[in-house]
Amino acid sequence: MSMIDRYRKPGGFIQLLNLIETTGKDKQEKFLKMIYDENPAWESEIKKRLLTIDKILAWNPTYLAEIFPRVQPLQLAMVVGGLPKEKAEQFMKILNFKERKNVEEILKEKTPNPGETTAGIMKLFAEIRKMESEGTLHFEKFDPGMVIPEDIEEKLGRGFIPLLVTDSSPSASGDPTVASTGPAGGIPASVAEEMTMLRRKLVQLTQENQRLQQDNSSMKDKLDQIKKIA
Repeated sequence: MSMIDRYRKPGGFIQLLNLIETTGKDKQEKFLKMIYDENPAWESEIKKRLLTIDKILAWNPTYLAEIFPRVQPLQLAMVVGGLPKEKAEQFMKILNFKERKNVEEILKEKTPNPGETTAGIMKLFAEIRKMESEGTLHFEKFDPGMVIPEDIEEKLGRGFIPLLVTDSSPSASGDPTVASTGPAGGIPASVAEEMTMLRRKLVQLTQENQRLQQDNSSMKDKLDQIKKIA
């Protein structure tokens, strides 16, 4: 039996994704190579949806504020302590005051080794997937490229790759649709991946614009209050 065969059943895609996410980097690369050799479409779709620290750092802080409180401070510290300086600083800025203070206190006493950092990252990933399965975290709101379409195993088996287009990432016609790529859809996988990245960037820019509008409105209210006091 090939590696993919056991995961072609409903729910198999997410099981395989979770397996790869919770392995070390070297083993992860071997898994992906095995999958690519069997079926490049599966490998492409798995890679698009793999959780990484870089992806998490690119998410809207509003949604990260729902995730980090569910992870123990020690685990967050193990993640931060093992990151390159620039990414560690970026990660710390996302944490709220209490979380940041706890992480700083832990790192004063302990410097994580690579194994502890990997364990912390896996714990963070596992919590995100748990929230996704519980329905308390909705990727379509902030990172549509991470959404796993229903029956993806069946769709991939029929030779096309489903692309989910949401209200926050409209298609050229303005209508939310589900398009297909690959042999059946006529869109090369490389183009599909670029489209997904562009949609993700559009969502991020839209969310940033909304945040700036909220900040502007808040500043205007404060200015009005100051004028009234004056």
